[in-house]
Amino acid sequence: MSAFKFHAAHFTQHALRITYCLLVSVFIVSPLHAATANLQLPISNFQAAISVDSTGVYHTFGGQMIFILAAHAPTNLSEATLLFRLGADSRTELISAQFDPTPKLDTRVTIDLQAQPIQPYATIYYHWVITDSAGNTLTTDEETHFYDDNRFTWTTVTRGNISAHWYTGDIAFGQALADRGYEALSRASRLMDAPTPDKLDIYVYETVSDLQSGLRLGGREWVGGHADPRLGVVMVYGTNDPLDLLRLENDLSHELTHVMVYQIVGPGYGTMPVWLDEGLAINAEPQPSPLYADALNTAVQSDSLESLQVLCTSFGVDPNRAILAYAESASLVRYLQDRFGPQAIQQLLTAYRDGASCEGGIRRVLALSLPELQADWENDVLRASPIIKFLRQMLPYLLIFGPVLLVVTALLFVPKRKK
Repeated sequence: MSAFKFHAAHFTQHALRITYCLLVSVFIVSPLHAATANLQLPISNFQAAISVDSTGVYHTFGGQMIFILAAHAPTNLSEATLLFRLGADSRTELISAQFDPTPKLDTRVTIDLQAQPIQPYATIYYHWVITDSAGNTLTTDEETHFYDDNRFTWTTVTRGNISAHWYTGDIAFGQALADRGYEALSRASRLMDAPTPDKLDIYVYETVSDLQSGLRLGGREWVGGHADPRLGVVMVYGTNDPLDLLRLENDLSHELTHVMVYQIVGPGYGTMPVWLDEGLAINAEPQPSPLYADALNTAVQSDSLESLQVLCTSFGVDPNRAILAYAESASLVRYLQDRFGPQAIQQLLTAYRDGASCEGGIRRVLALSLPELQADWENDVLRASPIIKFLRQMLPYLLIFGPVLLVVTALLFVPKRKK
């Protein structure tokens, strides 16, 4: 009897263990089954995902820019839209690729660069948005493309923050370009009491016609040199000829100064006084044109100077008046530097960066009206006596060498000791 009780008790304990294990299995397996069931939806989505095989872009300068896309999906791909912008700060444009719905896509978008010119040496930012027939969408990562003038094979050399690019001439010519660009930025920096930009690019074409065609294909009017301040790019022409290098150095200095002024003024560059922008550029030139001095002297003698109010916005289209406008601007900027110092130039640029009007910037920094500034400049510079002009021209040298001359003079007149 006792043995029977023992077996019955043992059976009851065994049954309880089995029941406990079954209950535990129910509580563990049921959530696991539910979790596994929930995982089926992402797996299904993964199977239906859109995959990009390749993207790319290539161009012929002034001809076409072609964006290509290859992708596939389990279902039909129904739409692919290219989104691109010219430069980091421009607005985004959208163009839809044309194709019939297909699971395997190989399409392209072509931009006619004659109908829609792009400025040379701009950086293109682009990406794609792809949609399939099930409504799934994929957005690709943003990529960049550099729109260079690939009609030529360029060589590059750098000095500091200047990168010089050229396609005709040896390495000595390229290094001369980089050196002259570096020195030009240093002069401009001293004029404006401002640091130089982090990076600037110089593209030197061999001939005027090469430069002209490059600007025209980029939707720009032809000039002897061109600066695109927003891109930090200067385009000029020249060869490794001593006389040509002198002109080229002037052109580089002029255009690089425009770029540097833009870097300081930013969005206010389009409304700042033209006379200040051009006057700084001419003063950065190591050898300004002698035409400026002749035009200025003639205008003073004939009492036909242009007012600063007019030179705030335009130099006009008449070549003779334009030369006079450049001459006045250069002279006025030199006067501002001599009288108020380079820091005043930097403060003026800051005022125009903040949105000041032409006269508003002058009042804010110099506490003068435009007519008052013009009157002071004419009386102190243009109509001053020759002796005063000479002393003003010699003033920088007197400040440098004057103390030395005083010491030498004092030593000469010190009585000698008798032996």
